[in-house]
Amino acid sequence: MPHIPLVQKLAPPRRGEAIPTLVHIDPHKPGQEQANIHTRWHPDIPCVGTISPGEPFKVECIDFSGRQVSNDDCADDILDLDHDTDHHLSGPFFVPNAQPGDVLEIDILDVRPFDSQPWGYSVTLPGMGSLDEPDAPPRVTKTIWDFHGVETSSRHVPHVSFHGRPHPGVIGTAPSAEVLAQWTKRESELAQRLEAQGGGREAGVSLPKSRGAYVGQDLDSELREKIYREGARTSPGREHGGNIDIASLVRGSKVYLPVYVPGAKLSVGDLHFSEGDGEPTTAIEMSGIVTLRVTLLPQGVSRLCLRSPMYITSPSEPLYPRRLVFTGLSTLPDGTQTDSGGLEAYRNAALGAIDYLVKFGFTREQAYILMSVAPVETKVVATANRPNFVVSLGLPLDIFHFDISPGGLANAPYTITGPAYLSDERAAQEGNVAGHASGH
Repeated sequence: MPHIPLVQKLAPPRRGEAIPTLVHIDPHKPGQEQANIHTRWHPDIPCVGTISPGEPFKVECIDFSGRQVSNDDCADDILDLDHDTDHHLSGPFFVPNAQPGDVLEIDILDVRPFDSQPWGYSVTLPGMGSLDEPDAPPRVTKTIWDFHGVETSSRHVPHVSFHGRPHPGVIGTAPSAEVLAQWTKRESELAQRLEAQGGGREAGVSLPKSRGAYVGQDLDSELREKIYREGARTSPGREHGGNIDIASLVRGSKVYLPVYVPGAKLSVGDLHFSEGDGEPTTAIEMSGIVTLRVTLLPQGVSRLCLRSPMYITSPSEPLYPRRLVFTGLSTLPDGTQTDSGGLEAYRNAALGAIDYLVKFGFTREQAYILMSVAPVETKVVATANRPNFVVSLGLPLDIFHFDISPGGLANAPYTITGPAYLSDERAAQEGNVAGHASGH
């Protein structure tokens, strides 16, 4: 076999020219009214632009909900979120010479909010997060975060501020027809197993669904129907990338994604201003602009032994070295021992941190949100010491405006106003006793 260099030789980038923007969106307009956006993964979605390998380009992205959330002090819009439309992605983009088996090396050069929309939001909603407790589900809440350059703070979670980690929550290549069929098969089989266990057919699984599918292009009606019928939902991350929610993909990082179809068909969206490791509910969701650069690595899948996305971290990622660290074991809430429950170990560490923050005056929902959006560091501590799988969760001390170390408990609790709740009218309709918009 002839030698193929790992990195394709590229023409030098043009100097002194403005970086082109391949997709423009209006952050104030609903996602499903905009061009060059799609909400499903499918190999037949046509490309909306061509990337020049080795040269930077910009992509404008709408928030994951497609502009369903408003900057106000009432959470009624959270109750009305249509999750069949998640996520609204910009693209796909054609990468010249990319062939199945190659890898895209993607430099994350910048991620920032629109100047006209310097805010984002995070959410708690029963059934949405991984820390929900059956006997005490979270209330429906919305938290608005204001951006001040690299820093963020919120009127809905007072006494906290931190430097963000802006990054794309979703970045991925198109699956081939074979890969798409494999995803659908294995996820359908999981749904059937969950149904047999009494969890409902789609408990925890986002199977293909035409409702909410969208491709913002002029398509033949048969092609559109096929994409909507077969397209993979964007909720889970998969081998191609997708909704991998890696908070470390900040400016200066690199991510490596496999190519499954000629031209790769790269898409990006679901921008976040900040996210905690583990993201048990939502990150700080935002609309904004991502700047990328793509290099093609021929035969990179085999040469990098790539099974799922790889990435290189950035020297510009903000770090908070002083942390109060909670640990969790792989035991169930009723005390049942498991021998490989990584999620249970994470839940136990995070729920311990939530219980602790409540002692300082935060609501459980505010603490839940902080687990998801603050620069929390989660580590797998041990996997071989069976039966207990051990996970740690490090809560950064210096993001709080008062001392939350164990020594600071002597001054707790503090008076802390809450997040945005449901209006009294919607709370009554839903039978939710936790109504009242923030400040009422």
